[in-house]
Amino acid sequence: MKRKQFLAVALALAGVCAAPWQSAWAQRYPERVIRIVVPYVAGGNLDVTGRLFGQALSEELGQPVVIENRPGANGNTGTEQVVRSAPDGYTLAMVSAGTLVINPSMYKSMGFDPEKDLAPISIVSTGPLVLQVNNAMPIRNMAELVAYAKANPRKLNFGSGGNGTLAHLSAEMLRARTGIEIVHVPYKGTSLATTDVMAGHIQIMFDTLSTAAPLIKEGKLRAIAVTSAKRSAAFPELPTVAEAGVKDYAAEAWAGLVAPAGTPRDVIVRLQTAIAKIAARDQIKERLAAVGSEAVGSTSEQFAAAIKTERVRWAEIVKFSGAKAD
Repeated sequence: MKRKQFLAVALALAGVCAAPWQSAWAQRYPERVIRIVVPYVAGGNLDVTGRLFGQALSEELGQPVVIENRPGANGNTGTEQVVRSAPDGYTLAMVSAGTLVINPSMYKSMGFDPEKDLAPISIVSTGPLVLQVNNAMPIRNMAELVAYAKANPRKLNFGSGGNGTLAHLSAEMLRARTGIEIVHVPYKGTSLATTDVMAGHIQIMFDTLSTAAPLIKEGKLRAIAVTSAKRSAAFPELPTVAEAGVKDYAAEAWAGLVAPAGTPRDVIVRLQTAIAKIAARDQIKERLAAVGSEAVGSTSEQFAAAIKTERVRWAEIVKFSGAKAD
């Protein structure tokens, strides 16, 4: 037998022998602590979601689940650490749209490729941003906002927590879809931007419902529309931006669980099944609804398809905006 033929046969036999062993190992999973890296600071929406699902996952799988915050480079730093980890199901990441579908267009090099180096497990939650305006502005709906912006080009300033954030690019998508000229004012965090909207230093901004809801309910800010494809249960009276007349508009803040590429398929299915069960719990639904989100238990295939679609969608908006990573 020639050397190349011998090697081919040897590799094939190795694969046959390894498959039952891997399957048996996966059936025993998990046997120890699982670590979920949240690549953002503690206390934010993604961190809250990660801890909520982490605790429930521990109950579902019968092993401790530890949450680790590894912020940096808009989620790239912590996610790359997971990419470099062993693909055994014991190191996972709770990631956002920013990390997986926006950052590839914002950074020349992320240090990894989200589509090639990560294995999607499940989208765990999704929720809209809300478009809000200063109370003194003569703007009560989307039509009035667009009309005012066109009559007063570059007179409306919108705030965000920084360049390339979902809040920033949601406004850029509005610019792209309507042709209005509004000016971006980036802040180091959304709290300062929110304060300035209330004070009238800037006029509009997109923000998460968890942050905006109390201020809207207290009448400190005026809500115009939500960015999601469907209305929010928290504010069912608010139309979506698309319903309000802006075609082809949808922007959602979602969270998803991923593993390093190469993680055994049986382990991915085990985790995805557990997430689906958790997302169906009434307690989980209620906890997420309190912060303006909705529990989701997608398949890994649905998650992978969403990543590809969203990556193309946001690449268009990043290019239109000219945004670059700070």
